[in-house]
Formats: sequence, C-alpha cells, structure tokens
Amino acid sequence: MFGCMKRDERPRRRYPLLAIAVVVAACARAKAPAPAEVPPPPPPAPPPLQAVSAVVVANDCARLGKANAKMAEAAMNQLVDGCGSFKGEPVRFIAQLLPDGSIQFQPGPPGPGQGAPIPICVLEHPLKHRVKLQAACSLDVRLEQTSVAAPHAADGGADGASDGASQP
Repeated sequence: MFGCMKRDERPRRRYPLLAIAVVVAACARAKAPAPAEVPPPPPPAPPPLQAVSAVVVANDCARLGKANAKMAEAAMNQLVDGCGSFKGEPVRFIAQLLPDGSIQFQPGPPGPGQGAPIPICVLEHPLKHRVKLQAACSLDVRLEQTSVAAPHAADGGADGASDGASQP
C-alpha cells in the first residue's frame, strides 16, 4: 500500500509529536527539587559566669603566729563562699577577729572600694570564727567580682569532652 505511493503522498508519522507530549507530561508530574537545607543558627552564647574572690591584702593575725594567720584567711574564705555575685565595684573592708569568736567589720582604708557597703552574701553567714586568739587581730580584705565566659559544650567545657591533653 505504501510501496506504490509517492513520497509526498505517504501519511506523516505523528510519533515525534506524541513523544514530546509524553515528555512534557512526565516533567509536569515531577516534583520540584527540595530547597537546600539551611543549617540552624548557632546557639546563643551563654551568659558570663561570675566569680567572687576575697584577697587578704594585709593579715595582722600573722603577728599571733603562722597557724593563726592561715586559720584567719580560711575564715575569710568561708565568709565569701556563699557569694556567687554582687553588684558594684570591688569592696575593701577590715574584718576584725575577736578572741570570743566573733567577727566585726569596719570600712576599709581610703582608696578604691572604700565606703562601698559590704555585700549581703558575706553577712548572711554566722559572723563567727574558730581561730583561737589571745588578742583581736585584723584582716584587710578586698572582695571583687570577675566575669568569665562560659565554655560551650562543643568547646569541651561543660560536657568535659576535652582536657587539652590530646592535642596534636
């Protein structure tokens, strides 16, 4: 049937048009690619930690013996153990240890921190000591607060992941 027909008289094949229609339909059904995942933002930096330290600037209790001087400093450290933080500038004061076991506070010598009130955290403890004294002695104490950046867990801080011993 087609053999006798002239080239111009043969029916045109519509297969290429059908193939294009199938490809277009398949593309229309395909899902759009998922957007690239954006990594979550890093967690906010933790607030700084507060460290309170008491420095015994002058230890008058040393005149009553080396053991008494150490015990007097230990008594001061116990007084500030409950201080997680306090507001204001460094505070300087005189703590007088009395033979009856009590502690009295006086304003510090003139200079920075003089006249600032003694933080409540110091005064919340029983104002007693265990140093065996024959006479009163005084400690010149400077109480100060410093801020320290809290380590991130990824830095090996709170989770203890690294202690720096295995560095390359």
